Amino acid sequence: MKLLVVSDAHLVKCVDGTYWCKTAVHGYVFWSRYLSVFEKVKVVSRVEYMKNIDKGKYTRVDGEGIEICELPFVRGAKGFLIHYFSFLKEIKAVIKDEECAIFRLPSIPAFMVLRYFKRTKRPYAVEVVADPYDAYSTNLVARIVYTMKLKRTCAEANGVSYVTKYFLQERYPSRARIRTDDSLYFENYYSSIDLDEDFFSEPKKYAKSKVNFTIIHTASSINNDNKGHTTLLNAFKILKKKGLNVKLICIGDGDKRNYYEKMASDLEISEDVEFVGLFSSKYEVRNLLINSDLFVFPTRAEGLPRAVIEAMAVGLPCLSTAVAGIPELLEGKYMFAPDDINGFANEIIRLIQNCDELEVMSCENIENARRYRKEELTNRRDEFYRELKKVAEAKYKVN
Repeated sequence: MKLLVVSDAHLVKCVDGTYWCKTAVHGYVFWSRYLSVFEKVKVVSRVEYMKNIDKGKYTRVDGEGIEICELPFVRGAKGFLIHYFSFLKEIKAVIKDEECAIFRLPSIPAFMVLRYFKRTKRPYAVEVVADPYDAYSTNLVARIVYTMKLKRTCAEANGVSYVTKYFLQERYPSRARIRTDDSLYFENYYSSIDLDEDFFSEPKKYAKSKVNFTIIHTASSINNDNKGHTTLLNAFKILKKKGLNVKLICIGDGDKRNYYEKMASDLEISEDVEFVGLFSSKYEVRNLLINSDLFVFPTRAEGLPRAVIEAMAVGLPCLSTAVAGIPELLEGKYMFAPDDINGFANEIIRLIQNCDELEVMSCENIENARRYRKEELTNRRDEFYRELKKVAEAKYKVN
């Protein structure tokens, strides 16, 4: 059976016809998860053409069983409006002989393809990976439109999976919650994270005599302020004004990286702030996390952030916001409003002075992160895929 998967991943195509991505998140291993249940998978995503890339810094996407279907590479709502008709033309040609589909939402391309897929009357499911209510907090029209779209989609889809255990389910309830006795509708929850046992580490130890302290932040894309860079840099400025010997590492890349590097310079903290770009291997990220002391993530929009779970898995104490599913990961006292610069700064200062508390946080975070181990999530994920396949088989009598 062939599955159509529509995502908002940013893929790159080389002149030799191979497909790549800048991070390990959307590499072949990610898409091959669907092959555990389906025989063939067609991935629909935006594709950017590049003549030359350093393949050592990218992750291969295509491979056995995975077909890539290209959509024009445009950014943001404005870009989609400008290229709307050419984009629409490509979308209409996407749907072929796939018996069922999964749409990773919220995503403008996924919503657009879904509109046409529904007309085929074929079974489909959605994987809710973020909350548009938070993601579009600065755009009232987009917030209303995409929140309503996601609510309606979850209420209509055969299956809905969520990255959270409770939060997104309550805001965007599935039809399975209404039609509890109908096997055509089903629900599950699992994160997209890929945590092998060897990713975990031992709890961290903090010496009272420690003279330097490293803070780290992770964002796969730096194209806006959704991951809280403005708050982070301004909080770090307060730490430096207090005379603390601290360093900040920012993982990630994107259109606004230069903007935030200039912000660090304007705040006169650039000597202690390092933007290190993206890494094609999660173990390169792991190495930086392990050698840091605190993970600070003033995010504005999430589902259930992989970045926080990865930091927890290596024993990093974490500070973040009470956005979407993050309260399922962290205690309330370690969460602040996205714009609470002083709140983050004061808590960092307090924790630096409390080594025992940092060590307790480290132990607890590792234990909590174990709920997201690969084997734990794979079982729920495969169960969800099997439910969709079963509905499709019943419809098409496919054996």
